[in-house]
Amino acid sequence: MVTDMSEPDVGADRRLYGMMQHLMVLAAHQELPEPAPVRGVVTRNDALDAVLMLAAVIDEVTQAGRIPPEHGTAAGALLMLVRDYIQPLPAVPTDDGLSDKVTPDLAELARTLRQEGGAAGIQG
Repeated sequence: MVTDMSEPDVGADRRLYGMMQHLMVLAAHQELPEPAPVRGVVTRNDALDAVLMLAAVIDEVTQAGRIPPEHGTAAGALLMLVRDYIQPLPAVPTDDGLSDKVTPDLAELARTLRQEGGAAGIQG
């Protein structure tokens, strides 16, 4: 009896990492993928947990010196942009207490991202 050999299951993490790489290749070629219908699998809390776990990874490798501090800072800032979209970040009042320090930072980062991403044709 002969059985078919199949590739070993690499797991969800590896497959989704492959999806991330695929999206980066498409973005590099200025191609937009066709989105799938809403799956209804990931909840808002799942996304918030994932953001926090990713923040911990970014902080760990930055603090350990495994990536340059400016890369860790940039990655963390971009992650906070994602976090604010999922659920607004806590407000940090200015010294006069009349406005929020977070809003202008998010606006600046979003503006820069739009300029750089638009110029490079990147949209994930």
